[in-house]
Amino acid sequence: MDIISWEISMISSSGGMPAPKNGRIYMVLIVARISTVHQDKRSLDDQVAVCRRWCERNLAYEFQVRVIQSQGSGERLDREELRELEKAIESGTFDLVIAEDLGRICRRTRANDFLELGEDESTRMVMLNDGLDTLDENWRTMASVATMRHESYNADTSKRIKRSIRNRFLQGMIQTVPMGYIKPFPKALDTDVTKDPDAEPFVMEIISRLEKGESYSMVADFLNENQVPKGQFGRSKKWTASAVSGLIHNPILKGIREAGHKMAKRNNKSGKRRSVKAPPENLQVRDVSHLAYIDAERYDHLIRKLDAANAPYCRKKIDGRDPRADVPKKRTRFPGQQMFCAICGHPMQWGGHGQVDHLVCKGAREYKCWQSATFDGNLASQKILTAVFESIAQLPDFTEVLQTQIEQEFRSLTDHRATEEKQLHKRIKELTHELERLVALYSELPNSEFVAEKFTATESELKSARYDLTQIQSHPRSVPVLPTSKQVRELATEAIESHCEDPYELSRLMRQLIPRMEAHPFRLCDGGAVVIRTKFQLNLCPLMPGLNDLTSVREVMTKTLEVDLFDPIQREMFREQIVSLRANGTYQRVIAQELGITQPAVQNALKLQERMDAMNLTDPYVIVTEPPADLRKMRRHRHDRYKFQPYDPDGVS
Repeated sequence: MDIISWEISMISSSGGMPAPKNGRIYMVLIVARISTVHQDKRSLDDQVAVCRRWCERNLAYEFQVRVIQSQGSGERLDREELRELEKAIESGTFDLVIAEDLGRICRRTRANDFLELGEDESTRMVMLNDGLDTLDENWRTMASVATMRHESYNADTSKRIKRSIRNRFLQGMIQTVPMGYIKPFPKALDTDVTKDPDAEPFVMEIISRLEKGESYSMVADFLNENQVPKGQFGRSKKWTASAVSGLIHNPILKGIREAGHKMAKRNNKSGKRRSVKAPPENLQVRDVSHLAYIDAERYDHLIRKLDAANAPYCRKKIDGRDPRADVPKKRTRFPGQQMFCAICGHPMQWGGHGQVDHLVCKGAREYKCWQSATFDGNLASQKILTAVFESIAQLPDFTEVLQTQIEQEFRSLTDHRATEEKQLHKRIKELTHELERLVALYSELPNSEFVAEKFTATESELKSARYDLTQIQSHPRSVPVLPTSKQVRELATEAIESHCEDPYELSRLMRQLIPRMEAHPFRLCDGGAVVIRTKFQLNLCPLMPGLNDLTSVREVMTKTLEVDLFDPIQREMFREQIVSLRANGTYQRVIAQELGITQPAVQNALKLQERMDAMNLTDPYVIVTEPPADLRKMRRHRHDRYKFQPYDPDGVS
């Protein structure tokens, strides 16, 4: 914060000086600044004192002093005290601005602009250590020299600091450690750091859960529920998806420390510095194998898997840049992120037509799809769960033949894996020889970019092949035993019911059982609003590890369902009852009284049935394949911006 103080000193001196602007007293502005909070604040008083002594010795008039003191970088051109100083000069009140050196005010070409501002306002500028006085006709030359000298000093200091930091990193200097490690004392080296025995089970659990396919949010919830601390250097005490991602992407988990991924780049307009990616040659690596939780091969494969799984959720780049870099995907309630428009393939999003609980096609929002009908997400969740529970209850008993089919398929699958395992062994041997050849070639051609790129690609392929071999060898060797249908029904029902209270947990579970749902637009055959009916496949195999790879089991455990995501309107709700009563000779007025509705409602239901009979339909709802011409609320396809575009998850949609 700027510290602005006024001090008055009255003295009498002699000498030939320009007369004060006010004709009586010299108005003097002293500028003092320190760069960081680590500098001694008494330096501000020292700067003011040396400027005051110069005024006492050199000014021929009585003078009044105003002091502006501040703390901040001289490179920052948006500092409040710099604006305050410029306003003071532009006011035309001050005769003299004095500072210990020009760098105390600002740096680079802005310093020359500042001096010229003083010249425009007939304000004398004196910079003591630079030997600069604007009464001297050579002041511009002196200013240029001073500016270059200060910039050179800054650059040299920056290089010394960077050199020291890089060298100390190689010597083991470590500032902070993530969760799972203990730094015993402030100046400890990485050789002094140890793994935290209390946190080790949680670190391994994090890795295990991510390998099983859980999201960062799921792992964060697990850590928060178990009150796992983030570590002594964490500012926030709560785990988030980004915190979990940051931890797992720290290569210290595989016994390697890295530095130099980022560097500071100055914005010349404001003087601010921002973090940008550093060139590859800036990267430093240090081996700390005693801090590894898992081997490098397993770690690298996990990172590739996580990055590939999250790649589709990254925002599309604009001019090669992500407009919202490092923003994690939002968690959502069921059925969000699982429902897709059957017309264009775009995902359905919450907030349809300003209703926060309704879902609408993303393509319709962007004028890429005509299907703009919404549905209530909460009602849809209830109806889908009801249909799922009914399907589970109707799961047929398994026949004895099914277990025989499982055994036959498992033996066939095992034979296929054995063949694949042999091929991987052969491929690993070939890649190992290729890598050895490239190492020898690189020693002869150390500057060859082609050899370096080939080496990196071969090494990556070898790691993937080794991991694939590990995965194949980890599959069970014995035939899995199929549980009874009763056990499956109990397991599935219990799993879903236990997650119903938490909408986010429910969403995670249902994504395993129902990976994708399609929202199809329907409409009553006699007209009216467009409603949504979803179609999806329910697969219970993910609840039973080891069985999902077997086709014979998936066929029994998978069922295709259709669910109406709406409540029927009145004429359809009572249609069957009205038709039945009317067939028995009951009058319309009596039917209306008996059902508690109006007689026109009865007539509308009968007209709907007549329409169904004429069209030879058993289901009153018909699918909508194009925008209804008579529906005034569905008009996005007539907008100038409209251009139908199917969803492309790998490109710009």
